[in-house]
Amino acid sequence: MPEFEKVLNLPGSNEIFEWIEEICKLPHRRPGTPEGHEAEHWVAKKLKEFGLKNVTMDPISITCWNADHWSLTVEGREIPSFFVVNSGFTPSEGVTAPLVYVGTGSRKEFKKVDVMGKIAVADITFPFIPSGVLVKLLQILGALYYFSDPDHSITLRTGQYLNFVRQNFLGGTTKETAPASDVYWQAYARGAKAICLILRDQPSNSKSHYGPYDGIMKPLPGLWIGKYDGVKLREQAKTGATASMVLTGTATLGTMNNVWGVLPGRSNEIVLVTSHHDAPFQGATEDGAGMAQVLAQIKIWACVPRERRARTLVFVIDAGHFYGSEGGTSFARNHADLMKKVRLLITLEHLGAKEVVEQKHNYAKTDQLALTVMFTSNAPLPIATAVNALRKKPAKRTLPLPATLFAPAPTSDAAGYVLESGVPVISWIGCPYYLLDEYDTLDKIAKPELHAICATVTELIKPHMR
Repeated sequence: MPEFEKVLNLPGSNEIFEWIEEICKLPHRRPGTPEGHEAEHWVAKKLKEFGLKNVTMDPISITCWNADHWSLTVEGREIPSFFVVNSGFTPSEGVTAPLVYVGTGSRKEFKKVDVMGKIAVADITFPFIPSGVLVKLLQILGALYYFSDPDHSITLRTGQYLNFVRQNFLGGTTKETAPASDVYWQAYARGAKAICLILRDQPSNSKSHYGPYDGIMKPLPGLWIGKYDGVKLREQAKTGATASMVLTGTATLGTMNNVWGVLPGRSNEIVLVTSHHDAPFQGATEDGAGMAQVLAQIKIWACVPRERRARTLVFVIDAGHFYGSEGGTSFARNHADLMKKVRLLITLEHLGAKEVVEQKHNYAKTDQLALTVMFTSNAPLPIATAVNALRKKPAKRTLPLPATLFAPAPTSDAAGYVLESGVPVISWIGCPYYLLDEYDTLDKIAKPELHAICATVTELIKPHMR
């Protein structure tokens, strides 16, 4: 693909990091909350500041769920905990009942115990992906488009837990549709008063897991418990110790907003570039980092005269990733005519995140970036675009994978757009362990890498501007 005829002015790492710092002044950006709305207005202001004159905010109706108090006390000792988002509330005085351990919640395990009127305690499991072995296997099978690892840091021993995939509490289901392996809905159906979920495979003692974030309101009060705090709780549950759980809050009707704008080109064909603005906590990588890379592309391409942009660029920073990815789904559904013109969808998430490992029950940063993947549609245009970009501007620890390798659509914020409209996609996403917890803070951003990442993203867009 030929070089773009204009030298593009890419923002530096310091400038990109400053945008992440700005948005991370908020303690969280949860859908429908005052903090979430403040983030939306910040995004709209930035889009206008960087050159988009037709910035639009599309409201989406939601149930705004907020917890205001939660606790778990067993035999007079409080155990650190965190709420299961969108789960049921207890009375203000809480519920008191014997604990009962149900393992991972299989049918066999539930048959051994009676959970009626009790507080169930269960282990939540995450799948482990041997990334290095997967790379080798995909190479042998010819299913690997490309492999960008300029530092040669990925070996056969490289691997990690996918702690956004709760194998026995996936989310996205109700009592009627949940599989038999779903420990939450099995406990509810069998009459449990509440449930405590131990993050057995989380590589730390983090308790603040924000999931499943499917936007489905659930009846049973639930709390997350850290892996090591869960060791004692598990033993207490096996002996039927009495516990008191409190989870109070509100669930009210509210809204969240997609924020988007258009940068017209010479044709009506569209390159759609997206990330999401909501975050369960400070959200430096989830998704301050993704938003910042979208902002960088707006700033870059707004400086290029319209006659030199062969295609129209549409930039969407959507809402509700943490509400079942409803933002992307809603945008694609409500702008079906626009989506028909999309030549390529590019989504950017968690880019520039530092890798962490467990050390003494805590996260310890390594000198590496977290592994990233580029979920890429199995079609010549997106494959050529991804490979071309990675050859010109190699990205560290980046693995292009078929978009449908794990599911019908990428397991990313791209899913709503793809499932609703079937557009070809490149979804570039990082996978650090702290994505869904309170440790997703500014120190997890590899600031020196932000400019290089921006350069790779620019190479994804450049060929389509000819």
